[in-house]
Parts: sequence; structure tokens; C-alpha cells
Amino acid sequence: MTTGDIIHQLRLELWNLSYTQWKTQTLFSIQWWSLIALIAISYTIWWVIVDKQRLSQILLFGAFVAIQRAVMDISGTNTALWSYDIRETPLYPSPFLHDFTLTPLALMVVYQYCHSWKKFLVWSGVATGIISFVFFPILSMLGFLKLYNWNYFYSFGMIFGLAIFGRWVVLGVISIQQKHQPSMKPLNKENDDRIE
Repeated sequence: MTTGDIIHQLRLELWNLSYTQWKTQTLFSIQWWSLIALIAISYTIWWVIVDKQRLSQILLFGAFVAIQRAVMDISGTNTALWSYDIRETPLYPSPFLHDFTLTPLALMVVYQYCHSWKKFLVWSGVATGIISFVFFPILSMLGFLKLYNWNYFYSFGMIFGLAIFGRWVVLGVISIQQKHQPSMKPLNKENDDRIE
């Protein structure tokens, strides 16, 4: 048996254990329903306040944040820096609450209302502080999240950094797009092909 085969076998055992724990202890529990409700409420509030005229731009920013947050979560759980005992799905890490909901939605609201870098830095710091120093400790206290070789200050730094990077990328994409948009030319009445 190769090392790859052993790793695969251990992953299968871990999946079976994780799935059994999720199915027998988490699914349809009060904690599970509270996660589902929090996700639904978060998206509902976000949908009410999001600027629909800038929706594609805001979603692009949110997608960059969500992707970075998912990579952060996968890296942290795979290296045993933290774990989630109560998850929405049996997947590990379960991405919906942290990676695809709370962090991106909060930072999309900041992105929507903060048009200057200075304002964005201040308010993304506030939002990241609430996520890192209020929300994560509550999740830890309630048994949803366990930190091992990690602390909330690291989370703050990582999430704040990915917010800055996400805004920088989106503004860069917008700048490139604006440079390559064709300019509108006035209609030439002499070459007008309309039938009169």
C-alpha cells in the first residue's frame, strides 16, 4: 500500500466519521436550524439593502472575498488550526455560514457604501473586527467553532487583508473594462439607412 493509498483510506474513515456525526448529532438540531436561519436572514437583509444598480460589481467583489475566505477556511481546517463541530452540511469545512454568507455579505455592504479607500479601510476594519472579535467568540462559546493553534487577531488580519485585496482587484477590473469600452460615436445623418 502506497502513502497515497493510506491517505485516501484515512480520508474515507474521516468522511464516514464526520458524516455520521453530522447526520446523528447535528442535522435538524436546534443549532443546525439556527445556522440555517442565520444564513437565510443574512441573505434577506443583504438583498433588501444591496444597490441593485451596482449588483454585478458588488457581487464580483463578494465573489473574490468568498473565494479567498474559502481558501483560508480550507487551509485552516486542513492544517488543524480550527474546526467546526456544528456544520450546515456534512462537508468539511462547511462553507456556507463563514465563507459564503457572513464575511462576504458584510464586506459587500462596506464595499457598496464606501467609495474612497480611506472610508473603505475604516469600515472594513470595523466589519472585520465585529466578525473576528464578536461573532467568532460567540460561535466558539456556543460550540460551533473550535480554535486550536489560532486566535481572533489572526482572523482579523487575514479577513482585513482579503477585503483590501478584493477591492483592489475589482477596482483594477473596472479600470481595465473602462479603458476598453468603445466610445459612442454620433450618428452620421448622411449615412443614415432609414427608409423614409
